[in-house]
Amino acid sequence: MTINPLIPIPIMLIIVALVIVMKRKGAWNFIRQIIIALLLFLINLRIMIPTGEVPVLTNDIDILFVVDNTISMLAEDHNGDGRRMDGARQDISKIMDEFSGSRFAVISFNDTANVLVPYTTEKENVMQAVNSLEGRSMTYAKGSSINVVYNTLRDYLEGSVKYDDDEEDDERIHLLFFISDGEMNTGDKIKSFDRLAEYIDGGAVLGYGTKRGGEMHVKLYSASNETQLLTYSSNGRTETAISKIDEKTLQKLAEDMEIDYYHVVSGETIWDVIDDLQAKITSGEMSEKGETGAGYAETYYYFAAVLFVFLIYDLIYYGIKMGRGQ
Repeated sequence: MTINPLIPIPIMLIIVALVIVMKRKGAWNFIRQIIIALLLFLINLRIMIPTGEVPVLTNDIDILFVVDNTISMLAEDHNGDGRRMDGARQDISKIMDEFSGSRFAVISFNDTANVLVPYTTEKENVMQAVNSLEGRSMTYAKGSSINVVYNTLRDYLEGSVKYDDDEEDDERIHLLFFISDGEMNTGDKIKSFDRLAEYIDGGAVLGYGTKRGGEMHVKLYSASNETQLLTYSSNGRTETAISKIDEKTLQKLAEDMEIDYYHVVSGETIWDVIDDLQAKITSGEMSEKGETGAGYAETYYYFAAVLFVFLIYDLIYYGIKMGRGQ
């Protein structure tokens, strides 16, 4: 048996003592008070007992980043007036740091889709590729559509995730992060991505941008270092182009691939994404090994169930008492 207290034991003893000191009137009321205090103490201890039924988890993780590299990802409405692409770069770096030891790959898309980096453990190579993403120049931009990446993504997932007798590959966890603002201005509707769900164990669709939108400074030519404000002509007037996030499209994409959607409004959002995924991995939700081994099992929920019963009893007891005006 082992313990893993949430609150240091000396502090918890003080809390328990304070609960008991506030003595209730009546013997049975005081006994319940003592029992509740002891249950709180036991829950906090997190007593863990030896067992042979602990799930065996795999730490072998493949993470695929699919990055929207269209002009709209240069819109300046991330975390204030920052560029969406710069926020995406920072978040990709955080994800790789938190999943150190994993393999990473990158697919980017604008009016075409390309595998920039196949699976590798070299984080520097991944960031070098991600840092090179600057959207299409105005000379070559032809509008944006998420559908462009479908075939490339499908082929890469099918080639990377094998469903045969390769036991080592079966044990890997496959995560996908789809990074985009969801904007589609080519007139087509997003196609179904549901066929890809079978190749993905988890991940997230990360949406960048705001409903109010942002303006974009874009290169005129790919080789140029200078940018200019993106504009368009309307009724003989020059208007500033504004890009807005399309959350409806991004949510549809997430539903198809059976992963969660997050609207990334600042650099803090990504920590929620990482925490959620790591919790699922730790619980064994994404592991398909189905094996068990020796380890320790939690017992706090047994005490929590008893505590819940006593609290419900108290709620009813004092509710009735107050109703009688006592």
